[in-house]
Amino acid sequence: HVTGEYLGQFTGWWEALVGPGRAIDTDRFFVVCPNLIGGCYGTTGPRFPSVNGEPYLDPFPLLTPRDIMHVQRLFLEALSVRRLHLTIGPSMGGMIAWEWAIEGSDMVDHVAIVAAPTRTSPHQIGLNWLQRRGIELDFTENEQVATQGQMVARGVGMLSYRSPTGLEEKFGREWFRPPGSTLRDRGMFNVESWLRHHGRRITKRFDPYTYLLFSRAMDLHDVSEGRGDLVSALDRVTCRTLVLGISSDYLYPPDEVKQGADVLTHLGRDVRYDEIRSPNGHDAFLLDTDQIATFLERFLAAKPREAVPVTARELRQVRFGILGAGKVAASFVRLVRERAPLIAERNGLTLEMAGVAEIDREKLLDPVFEDVTVSHDPEAFVRRKDFDVLLDLTRGLVLLRAHGDALERLAFQNGVRLAYHDSIAAGWPLILALERPLARGGITEIRAVLSSACNVMLEHMEQGVGLHEAVGIAQARDLTEPDPDLDVSGWDTAQKLTLLLTRSTGRRYLGHEIETRGLDSVDPHVVRRASQLDLRVKLVALAQASGDALGATTGGGALPVATAVLNDLVGVFDPKHSWTGRFPSVEGDVPAPTFDRWLVVDGDAARMVETESEGAIPVLPVLRMDGTAVV
Repeated sequence: HVTGEYLGQFTGWWEALVGPGRAIDTDRFFVVCPNLIGGCYGTTGPRFPSVNGEPYLDPFPLLTPRDIMHVQRLFLEALSVRRLHLTIGPSMGGMIAWEWAIEGSDMVDHVAIVAAPTRTSPHQIGLNWLQRRGIELDFTENEQVATQGQMVARGVGMLSYRSPTGLEEKFGREWFRPPGSTLRDRGMFNVESWLRHHGRRITKRFDPYTYLLFSRAMDLHDVSEGRGDLVSALDRVTCRTLVLGISSDYLYPPDEVKQGADVLTHLGRDVRYDEIRSPNGHDAFLLDTDQIATFLERFLAAKPREAVPVTARELRQVRFGILGAGKVAASFVRLVRERAPLIAERNGLTLEMAGVAEIDREKLLDPVFEDVTVSHDPEAFVRRKDFDVLLDLTRGLVLLRAHGDALERLAFQNGVRLAYHDSIAAGWPLILALERPLARGGITEIRAVLSSACNVMLEHMEQGVGLHEAVGIAQARDLTEPDPDLDVSGWDTAQKLTLLLTRSTGRRYLGHEIETRGLDSVDPHVVRRASQLDLRVKLVALAQASGDALGATTGGGALPVATAVLNDLVGVFDPKHSWTGRFPSVEGDVPAPTFDRWLVVDGDAARMVETESEGAIPVLPVLRMDGTAVV
């Protein structure tokens, strides 16, 4: 009952927002607010008869917001609705709206998500668990206990919907019934009376099985489930999107809601984030509809960022050649074919494969290369003039390590782009975090373990395995680069640190400017004996702010790489899509951080000293949550 009179109720729950001349204007649009599948007001739910004629009850299937969205789509198809101007939902409805943005962009022009994150946090799941524990009392034979259980559950929910400030303003410490002199006559505060009132209401109008079903559906909300990760999931969004957080929301804090908008911004989507300023907590989506109306009207009135449809825009044809026909190349070709319509729509590019060079004539090629011209002469292949981009998917990092500076100079002198930055990072989610939510506060230190290969090697070295054997173990697990020296020397970690520095400072750093110590410079005895002091040796990338400068040092799967290569390829022709080449190089040397303690081994004993010596390993302080530091 969203608006208008219904069954003796004169107003709906979004009366101020939906109606003639309002933000959701019923003079202009046909508005549908369907009951959710599993609900107790019309759609099939746990109380409905199953195939044997008995109510479903506990055997009723679990639902997710994605399931509910699928049912809504079937419902609209049954009504012969082919296109939606807007899908909007708050709270659980916002979770369903996220699914509409991801899976329904082909059918909907605008999606508005109000007070809903992209996934449910452990805190929110815990609150729902408390409510379900109360609800489960409803299934006892004792009617009084059952009623009390639902009331307690509703009380937990009501408190999570409001903020401490809002409760203070509404109730303060005023008495509904002052206390007497005994425990029996302990009185009731106004806030307690309010909770009791809403608890009694819920027992009259809401089925306990639906309560269990919907609260669990919210727990199961995670848009990345089955879609790889959050970035991959939101990469499917093509409609215009509005995300609204609530400043005082205790249940779904605005930072968690905003993360979805940040990811969409990073992906170059047409998204807007606004925040409802209110002391009313999560319930602001019901109590502060005037702000929602303002944000919604402004969002719908704004011109789309891509005003020219793809059919009216000239597409640029990009022909590319590939060196190497291995796993990454095969995954890349499949990605290009799968995403061709999307790349045309978003970037105005049509990607065409001109051929592939594979030096191994005996290699059994992936079926994806069946209709592709294959050359076995790489030198002749790279001299061809019929493609715009050459992709090295063999041992390109080895080439960059040996000749990176010279290649960058040649590229600059010849007016071409050398793109490899996203490919090295393989599309880390961490890069998104640095560029969007975290970097706004200013980065003072980066400390990261960036090499899973070196982690594995060091763990085996702790057990007495030599470096050469440890490298073999990591290679057997397919963790290293084709040339494992790129990992062992620390070069790969240094390159990744430059990406983090660039993203956090807006200035580009080069890998050779960073002081680097690899595993090949570490005494294996130090690695094994570090545990005597409760320490472990790791290859760590470290950058620390010092004045206006950052000092930096490093020491001690096919599909993600293919995706990152595609990002770099598109970024060559569409710079807003990729950050490759956007930042100028830093002038001057990058100072290395200083350390107060060093780990050394004398004989069989490990100890810490305050001065550096040959073979010593710097000891990083470990920050505790209370701000103190230990080594």
